[in-house]
Amino acid sequence: MPSTPEAPSTSGPAAAVGEGKVTAADAPLLDAVRRDPGVTVPDDDAVIVIHRESARGAGEFAWMPDDRNYCLAVVRGGRASVACKPLPKSWARIGIRLVTKGGPYPDQAGAAGARTVFFAVVDGGHGPYHYTGSATPDPGAGPVRDATAVFASGRTLSLLTYERAAADLPPRGGPDICSTDNAVCFPALDAYVG
Repeated sequence: MPSTPEAPSTSGPAAAVGEGKVTAADAPLLDAVRRDPGVTVPDDDAVIVIHRESARGAGEFAWMPDDRNYCLAVVRGGRASVACKPLPKSWARIGIRLVTKGGPYPDQAGAAGARTVFFAVVDGGHGPYHYTGSATPDPGAGPVRDATAVFASGRTLSLLTYERAAADLPPRGGPDICSTDNAVCFPALDAYVG
């Protein structure tokens, strides 16, 4: 039996809150994303900055045209990698919409010492997030970075990125990531893709 397509979401695009808003210093990083002819990046007011290191040509950006779809851009060394996908329709943990291994840095695919970026979408704006629990992250693990996206309806989502060496990715386990208020926690290395 053919499936019935979902009606379009009327949530509209998400907007960034606070430090997640695009600044003039983000222009070189956004230019790296916009150079990709296969990617349509929205206006700056619909882009959410999760992490920025303009001096190093590094950052992560997301945009959500509605509350069902996302795009994640990872910029390293002035080169960008972009993935646009739907959020899963169901999720394994309350509040966790998505945790996925994004992929290797754009300038390190297949290289020794390559790193990979994880991306998580969490219901609510409970940030900031951090590693917690008895298991500590490996010394090469990057910090947890987060930004808040808000829709016109008032619904908020937290968008998180964190990284580690690509060659050292056990399938499960490792430290948890929790919000400061401990309202949301999840294993950092588990993937929930629907």
